[in-house]
Amino acid sequence: MIPISELDLIKIGEIAKAHGYKGELVIKLSTDFDNLIKTEHIFIEIDGIFVPFFFSYPPKPFKKSSAIVKFDNLDSDKEIKELIKCKILLPKENITHKINDENIFDTLDGYNVYDSDIFIGKAGEFLNIPSNPILTVFNDSNEILIPINDEFLVEIDSINKKIIFNLPEGLIDINS
Repeated sequence: MIPISELDLIKIGEIAKAHGYKGELVIKLSTDFDNLIKTEHIFIEIDGIFVPFFFSYPPKPFKKSSAIVKFDNLDSDKEIKELIKCKILLPKENITHKINDENIFDTLDGYNVYDSDIFIGKAGEFLNIPSNPILTVFNDSNEILIPINDEFLVEIDSINKKIIFNLPEGLIDINS
């Protein structure tokens, strides 16, 4: 097995709770459900290690931004309880951002926006400019315009209401 780095993965949610008595789990998603059903496995971060888990059957949508999953070789209540609150990740190549779908960005107003782990400000209006969508971000002193593309956008975490970018050096200063 090839070791996988956190840089190759994107957080898509976390294990919320056990579901029923058949070894199923409810996961809260911070990404589109379609990203989950296009893969046979996910990674769960356990004590800093990314462990692959394979689905016993395809995930099923459950309530808003959640899904029910069952993993192969995971049946005991003890094993399931140990996974609650663990991060769920997918390889970056399995993620499809629907950047041109304005509906995704309609609900992001007020989210905290970060460049890696540095707080930039609060998300404002989404400007759906063809081939160059932009997110306005407000901090104490000014308005920052951030182009939204697959190269810069790392994660939209609806659970913690934050958007993480990996922006090129100097982009934020242009807006100052």
